[in-house]
This record gives sequence, C-alpha cells and structure tokens, in this order.
Amino acid sequence: MSLVPTSVPEILSSAFVERAVEQLPWFAVVLLVSVAITSLFSRERRRRLGLTRFLLGYLCIVAVPLFGVIVLRSALREGLEQAGHGWWAALWLSLFWMVTFIVVGQWVVRRMPPSRGWLRDYRQAGRNIWRDRLARWFGIRWRDG
Repeated sequence: MSLVPTSVPEILSSAFVERAVEQLPWFAVVLLVSVAITSLFSRERRRRLGLTRFLLGYLCIVAVPLFGVIVLRSALREGLEQAGHGWWAALWLSLFWMVTFIVVGQWVVRRMPPSRGWLRDYRQAGRNIWRDRLARWFGIRWRDG
C-alpha cells in the first residue's frame, strides 16, 4: 500500500467532480429524510423554537457530517483511485480527509455566527424539554424567580 502524497489537481480531477455531482442527490435525499423524521418526533422542540429556528439548528448538526460521508469521501476515493492510488490507499486517505473535514466543519459551525446561535437555541430547547419532562414525571415544581 502506497500512501505517497498526490497533488491536489490530480485528486480534484474530473472523476472527483463527476462523483461529487452523482452523490449530491443522495445527500439531499438523506438530509430531507432525516429532517422529516426529526421533525415528526421532535414536535415539542419544533413548537418551542418555531419551524425556521428548528430547521436551522438541526441542519447545523447534521449537514456537515452527512456531506462529508456521502459526497466528499466518495468523490475523494474516486479521485484518488483515478490519480493512481490503489483501492486500499484511496480508502484510507479518503477516510482521513473525511474525518478531518467533519471535525473542522463542526468546529466552524459551533463557533461562527450565526450558526453558533442556532445550534445553541436548538440544544437549549432540548434541555428545557427534558427538564420539564423529568419535573413532570417526578412531581418536581421549579421555582420561577
């Protein structure tokens, strides 16, 4: 297995672009299905945040990892194979770059406005819902004020 560095233009060849374009519809379908399922099962969070803030907060959580797994990794693997890397080398290099993209992308989403606020609101609504549920189940009354 050869993990020799390959220049970026070789990796970002037409095979990379073609594969990325092929995977974009799958990314959109998976994203829409996950949003629909979450929306169905998170009615209370959707009610508290409103539909727009709910969708923006949820997309901040799932868009980067889904894009990294579905589009980026597949396209990178294809581009690396076309650049002369073997199947195993392309697999491991594409995994490395996928994980790097997801970690950096999530770091940026969590720290950059306006997505930082959307994510904070989404998570706070979830905490408040669970606090209220547990209080109701255990008969706890919170002091207001």
